[in-house]
Amino acid sequence: PGFLSTDGEEHAHDSTVTSLSIVLPGELDLEDVRKWMSRTLREKGTDIFRMKGVLAIANSEEKFVYQAVHMIFNGYWTDTDLWAEGEERASKLVFIGKNLDHDERRKGLAACMYAAETAEQKLQSLRFAAGDIVEVRFQRGWRKGRIEAVMFRAKMPGSLGKVAPYCVRVLGGPRMLVPADTDDC
Repeated sequence: PGFLSTDGEEHAHDSTVTSLSIVLPGELDLEDVRKWMSRTLREKGTDIFRMKGVLAIANSEEKFVYQAVHMIFNGYWTDTDLWAEGEERASKLVFIGKNLDHDERRKGLAACMYAAETAEQKLQSLRFAAGDIVEVRFQRGWRKGRIEAVMFRAKMPGSLGKVAPYCVRVLGGPRMLVPADTDDC
């Protein structure tokens, strides 16, 4: 009966539980953010009680809204709340958790900042260009296809999505993402 009673009782709060709010002006590189979030949730997910925010992703008019509870992540690209012309693009994140290394979280996000030079280096490192005919590994062997796009951003419900090196239309077949620019793909 006295479970919820607080009369005359002292409460001890866990000093290892903190919150952190980060506002980072500018745009983020989608693939870098995806890798950082994945690593963060994999390595620290049991200590992160709640994570939420709005991200400004480079080359996107849409805002990315997300939330996570421990290792469960969900997010979506807004199609109704676009970045307005002249609106400052900034990413806003909130972490609530145990044993949060505030500097590590800030540095990790800052390392995801978009840089045109880095994006150009990623593009230049690809072996093929849009329009090239290539062979891709398909369900049962290799098939010819035409590269429709390079550094293709795939939107996937409930996630940040993925940046694939290539989006290929298999000749006489479906469109597919090539996950890596390697000889075995």
